[in-house]
Amino acid sequence: MRREGYYSVVNGYKDPFIDRGATARASDDRYVRDAKFSDMYALFEFDRSLRELTFHYLIRAESTAKTAVAYCFSDVHRDRDAYLLQDCYCTRDEYARAGMNAARYADEISGLVSILSKTRRNSNAEFIKHYRDEYGDVPLWVLSNGLTFGNIEHFFNLMKPDEKASVCKMIVQSTNRVGSNLGYLSVDKVRVALEALVKFRNICAHDERLYCAVVGGRKQINYGRMVWHLEWFLTDAEFNEYIASLVHRLKDGIDGNEKVAAVLEPLGFTELSNQLARRWGVN
Repeated sequence: MRREGYYSVVNGYKDPFIDRGATARASDDRYVRDAKFSDMYALFEFDRSLRELTFHYLIRAESTAKTAVAYCFSDVHRDRDAYLLQDCYCTRDEYARAGMNAARYADEISGLVSILSKTRRNSNAEFIKHYRDEYGDVPLWVLSNGLTFGNIEHFFNLMKPDEKASVCKMIVQSTNRVGSNLGYLSVDKVRVALEALVKFRNICAHDERLYCAVVGGRKQINYGRMVWHLEWFLTDAEFNEYIASLVHRLKDGIDGNEKVAAVLEPLGFTELSNQLARRWGVN
């Protein structure tokens, strides 16, 4: 408790245990009957465990996406520093047809090119400095390792349509999904998945509450839906490993504290746990 901090646990995890009516009447926090600090701490520990597990596999998904985007762009645009040229990206009309806000097109292009240029010029990462100093050029497949997952999502959204389709195919190939029921990925599926995975990755990286997170605007992607987006970016072996650990964490969280179970059930965790256990036969 000395390490975690009483108020960080309470302020972060008290909401499900608050009596809304009594709190409104008292103008101060009032808790539901029989709520204990140990219940909040159990929810805190469950969420921390969930973050640690999820972040590990989101990093793998990030690597899959980075590799596919960098390779597919570089395979077409082979000139030096091609990623700094607006002509190498989609047109405004193509951007709009992909469901993006055309009014933001110019700002998105200039913003991406600025990020790429600054990373190329100023990064102190050894792998980028080596190419910059030795060759005066930093290929995208090198530069991409100095970019954030959000930068890669940004880059994908501005790629030409055929190159986006190539990224989807490469993700399928690199995860050994060819010929499986996950053997086809549409551009729209990848776009939505990247948006969700980037946001969930940032939640994990910044130690924010994961168990109740919902991202994606109108898509309303919670943790349970995120799992299936993540599957597309992992191999079968990686995903099965993730699911086995996830089922055990969900079971511990649900069975370990009845008040935590009551918090998680309406968020879909009980259903997710049962669904995963049935599909993978994990007990």
